[in-house]
Amino acid sequence: MFDVDRRSVARFAVGDVVAILAFVTVGEYQHNEYLFSASRLPELGAHLAGAGIPFLVGWIVGSWALSAYGDLDSWQRLVGTTLGAWLVADVVGQLLRGTAAFPGDASVTFFAVAGLFGAVFLLIWRLAARTLLVS
Repeated sequence: MFDVDRRSVARFAVGDVVAILAFVTVGEYQHNEYLFSASRLPELGAHLAGAGIPFLVGWIVGSWALSAYGDLDSWQRLVGTTLGAWLVADVVGQLLRGTAAFPGDASVTFFAVAGLFGAVFLLIWRLAARTLLVS
């Protein structure tokens, strides 16, 4: 718990942010396709930031608490800590979305969908990075 390995931070941190933002962007496109027109780019940026920040904050909390940047030399540990950290990120993200500070709301259905798809985005990235960078 609370273990940080600089090699893991260097390997995964930027890609983790990209994976989470990709998850948010795909979700926003599915539900707010109209925002993705050239005339709405400023609005799109603000909307993506508002939708992504709760999950990024959650990821910071979850990854720190569950050592998602600890020693991840075994794929089992990488999968376990990634799933656990994303579960925390999803809970924190939903709680923040339930406030007036962020768009959206906290719903059980979205919690399940975000949990599944966010985990898929992160696991694909992290397993690929581990495979490519450890070899």
